[in-house]
This record gives sequence, structure tokens and C-alpha cells, in this order.
Amino acid sequence: MIKKIVVWLMILLTFVAVTGCKKNDEVANDGLLNQDLMNLMPDEGFQWAYIGGAEYYHEMVLNNITKDDHQAIFKITGEVEDVSGGESNKNYKIEVYYEITNDSIIQRKTAEAMLDSEYDEMTIIKAPLEKGNTWTEEIKDSNGEKQTITAIITEVTEDERGTLYQVLYQNKKNDYIESRKIMENLGVIAFSKKVKIDGEYYQYGYALYGKNSGYIASSQDTSEDSVEVDETSTGDNDNVTDATDDTDDTIDDTTSDSTDQNSDADNSSNDTTTADDETPAVDEKEAVRTAIRNFNNAWIDYVNDNNKDFFNYVVKNSTAYNNAINFSRDGLTEEFLKMDIGTPTVNGKVATVSVYEEIQKTKNGEVTVAKYNWLYELSKVNDQWLVRGYTKK
Repeated sequence: MIKKIVVWLMILLTFVAVTGCKKNDEVANDGLLNQDLMNLMPDEGFQWAYIGGAEYYHEMVLNNITKDDHQAIFKITGEVEDVSGGESNKNYKIEVYYEITNDSIIQRKTAEAMLDSEYDEMTIIKAPLEKGNTWTEEIKDSNGEKQTITAIITEVTEDERGTLYQVLYQNKKNDYIESRKIMENLGVIAFSKKVKIDGEYYQYGYALYGKNSGYIASSQDTSEDSVEVDETSTGDNDNVTDATDDTDDTIDDTTSDSTDQNSDADNSSNDTTTADDETPAVDEKEAVRTAIRNFNNAWIDYVNDNNKDFFNYVVKNSTAYNNAINFSRDGLTEEFLKMDIGTPTVNGKVATVSVYEEIQKTKNGEVTVAKYNWLYELSKVNDQWLVRGYTKK
């Protein structure tokens, strides 16, 4: 009998020892820094440049990274470009921290003028990095009130640039929605948010501007790879990724009525012919010029009289569309002094044209003259040329 008891005690002690070792191993491995999440971020010295609607632009630089076995902190500073001509009292400085843990990247920001999330601290992506991964968290809004956010990785795609993750975030209580595209080695390459105002959704966003993004060259390092991100690495356009185009496919899953016209334009963008294939007819170029005249005349009526007919001359949910929605017209009137339209380039259902403009602006009794060199992009939708976007030359 005693022998049996001794044997059972030995078995029990062995089981406890083995179980204890297993638990210790789990504790030792629990909470270790997630390398898959680390791979989403660039190294020190990387500069992001982002462009959005209404001439929005900001730059940020990754200053330093501190990490141990369980956590990494990325310190980023930057500034939003002041397009108010010094009239705004906003603080344009940006300070962002990304904290990477065993399962999450958490964004913390102090940035009054930055066109970003309504929330200063939130999880922007969470492991496992798989399509359909969902999480919920309680965070505080700008008023200090707790809000519940549900997030999901909606798409995971791969190409020669790396792996791209699309993430959608929703506050179902107040219909607030935001979306990000996060790419391996680049971090966030596009952001967009939709806010419901008076029963209508308005979208704001930005995307990575390839020409001004990349590793900042030091005096010892002048290699081509260290200076600039591949211009095609950020999206469909060689120089600028339209923030709204980059994120509409995620957000519009929840707002089904906002993509009809935009989808037509996106499809038409792929239906192109090169100059070698076909020489555009002269009347097609004239149609583009007419579209620019109509657009600019309607713009003046929109600024001065809030005439919504302007939106008949732009692609819905495009850069031009959102620029108009975001534009502050308070106390402002405008008048065209000069508009020189260059020779359009027409490729199928896509056209570009250079335009020099001089606009007299009167605000609060002060008169100024703004001079612009724009490159307009147009799409042909239902046999009508519509302005899609424009960038400064």
C-alpha cells in the first residue's frame, strides 16, 4: 500500500513539474514584440509627405525608435502646411508616437491641424494580420467621453512593393467611420474619414506623396535608394495618390449610395489609349477646354453664391469634389482675372491639361490676387468631361 502511495506521489510531482515548466515557458514567450507588426514600419530617418483635398499637405519624420523585447516606440514629428497665409491661429506642429506591442500598433498624436482621426489614441492595426481580423476597444474622444470603436482588416493584398492592409474603423453609435491603408515598410500610406453632417456623409483624407517621401539623405549617404520612395509605390498616380480613391473601397461598403458615379470614373480610367494608338480628335480637346471653363465659372458661383450646380462638373467623391466640400467660403468672394488653358492631352476617357489662372480674392475687405499653375485631370463619364482633380505644377 505504501509503495502505491509513493508511486502516485512521484507521478503527481512529475506532472506538476512538467506543467509548471510549460506555464513558465508560456509566460516567458508571452508579450514578446511582434515582428510582423515591426515590419510594417520604416526605419529611423524616414520622411512621410501626405497630400489631400483643399490643398492639404503635411510632412513627418521618424526621429528615433526605442525598443526592448516587449515594446517599440516610434517618435515622429512634423508639420502641416499653413495654407491660410498666416491668418489661422492653429498650431501646425505634429507629434505622433506609434507603440508596437505583442499584438498591436497604437497611435498617439498631438496635432491640432492634422487631418487625421477624431481620436488621439487608438489601435490602428492588430495581429493576427489576416483579412477578417476584428477587434473592439474603448477610447476617448476630444471631449474626454468614452467611445466604442469596432475595427476590421478588410483586405490583405500583395504586390512587388510588399503586403498592403486595409483597415476600417467604425463608431456605430454616431456613424463615424475612418479607414487606413498600411503598407509593409512604409506604414500608413492613406487615411480617410467620413463624418455625417445634417444627414449627409462628407469625406476627408490624405495619401502618401511619393516625390517627397523616403529616407532623408545624410552627408555621408547620397545613394539613390536612401533619398526617395519609388514614385509609383503609393498608388495609382505616379506623383500623387488620391486619398479618397485610396480608401473609398473600404468606407463605401457601409455607405452604398456614394460610389455610383465614382465607379464609372474609376472604370473609365482603365479604358485608355496611348498617343501611339490613336490621335484624339480636335473637337475632343475642345470639349476638355469647355469642361475647364464650365468648371471654373461654376466654381466662382459656388464660392460667391453657394450655387451647388458646381458639383455637376466634377467626379463625385474625387479630389475636386472633396476640395469644394472642404473649402471655407466664409466672407470670401472671388473673380477670375485670367484663365489660359493649354493644349489638352487626351487618352481614351482620361485627359490632362495645364491651366494658368489669376483670381482676385476679397475677404473681409482685403483684396489679393492669387496666381496658379494647375495640372487638371479629367475623366469622361457618360459622354461628359468632368474634373477629377488638380495639382500645382
